[in-house]
Amino acid sequence: MNEHSRREVYHLAEVLKQHFSNHQASSFAHFVTVSDELTGEQAAQVPLAHFNSIWAVTNHMAFWMDLTRAAIVNEEVNLSAWGLSEVGGGWPPISYIDDMYWLNARDRALELNHALAEVVRSLDDSMLEQPLERMWGQQLYQTILMIYSHNSYHTAEILSIRHMMGLWVDHKYT
Repeated sequence: MNEHSRREVYHLAEVLKQHFSNHQASSFAHFVTVSDELTGEQAAQVPLAHFNSIWAVTNHMAFWMDLTRAAIVNEEVNLSAWGLSEVGGGWPPISYIDDMYWLNARDRALELNHALAEVVRSLDDSMLEQPLERMWGQQLYQTILMIYSHNSYHTAEILSIRHMMGLWVDHKYT
């Protein structure tokens, strides 16, 4: 057995990364798949009242991954870089609607996912039971599972929004 197979943080980091940014889905389509092949206009479209756009959901997931990463390493998140004055619900605004800006937002989410996974991978298993005050006092493992669940929920939301707009994803798990 190698060192990684004995470390829980390694497994948690792999799940965070693989279930977000790996095209080879396990039992559902991942963010990288459901956000692929969209124009900026498509990503910014709100399909019906009371729904979000794919771009808004992407920014929301990216923000919360950044906030979680920062909480773990005890850094502050630059809210103004996200276009926010306070954390609130964590819904950064969409920038100028353009294909390049959309792809940058998508890439940012993927990069922040990888950055979060790397921070988790660098931890020691003994830290998993420790409370993380900046995340409402939850134990670290609960925070990691919370962001994993959050990403899974919103990835399914993106898939639903795409389907509402008739932008079907050609993938065996959709």
